[in-house]
Amino acid sequence: MARYKITVCYDGGAYYGFQKQEGLPTVQSEIERVLSTRFSQKITLRASGRTDAGVHAIAQVAHFDTDKEFETSTFGYSINTMLPRDIAVTSCERVSDDFHAQYDAKRKTYLYKICRSKIHSPLKRLYYHICFYDLNVSRMRKACEYFIGEHDFRAFMLADSDKENTVREIYDLHVEEDGEDLLVYVTGNGFLHNMVRIIAGTLIDVGRGRFEPEDITAMLESKRHVKTGKTLEACGLYLCKVEY
Repeated sequence: MARYKITVCYDGGAYYGFQKQEGLPTVQSEIERVLSTRFSQKITLRASGRTDAGVHAIAQVAHFDTDKEFETSTFGYSINTMLPRDIAVTSCERVSDDFHAQYDAKRKTYLYKICRSKIHSPLKRLYYHICFYDLNVSRMRKACEYFIGEHDFRAFMLADSDKENTVREIYDLHVEEDGEDLLVYVTGNGFLHNMVRIIAGTLIDVGRGRFEPEDITAMLESKRHVKTGKTLEACGLYLCKVEY
C-alpha cells in the first residue's frame, strides 16, 4: 500500500462543500467515485480541510492510499477525463506513508474576491461578491493590521458553531487592487467556520465607513458575531494554497 498526495482545483458552485455528505453532491464524493473506479478498489480521500457549500479551490490538497501502481506524472490527464468538468486534479506525487493532508498542514491561504460595481455584474456574480458601495481601500488596509497575530476569533465565526477552541493565528492579511476588483488574501494556521467571509465583510464595512479600522480590536474582544460585519457569499471565496 502506498500513499499519494494530490492537488485539486474545483468550482464549488454545484456542490455542498468538499466533505462527503449522504445523498448530496460533494467534491470528495465525486473524486472518490472516480478513484475507486480507476483502481477497482474502495478509495478514501483525506483533505487538508473541508470547504463549505459554494466555496471554490485553486489548490486543495488531499491524500489517498492504494496498492495499485501508476504513473504520477500523467495521472491528472487520465483521471480528469473521468471527473466532472468543474473538478480537476492538477498534480499527484508519492509521499511517505505517515503524511497526512489535514494534520500536517501548517499554513493555509484563502482569497476573497470583491467586485466594485455600481451595476449588476452578470459575468462575475457566481465568483465574486458584488459591492455597490464606494470603498476606501486605505482604511481597509489599516484594518487588516489589527487581525495579524494570535487572537480569539470567536466573533468571526458562524454564530451557532460549537467549536471549543477558537484561537487562531493570522500571519498575513492584505488587500490588492486589480482594476475594479479587490482581492483579499489571508494566511493563517487555521480558520473557523465562515471566518474568512466574515473578515471580508467586516473589511467592506470599514471601507464604506460603517466601522473604524480600530474597531477590530473591540470586535475580537467581544467574542460576539453580532459586533462584526456581515458574512459574505460563499461564491467569492477560494482556497489558494496549503503549506506543509
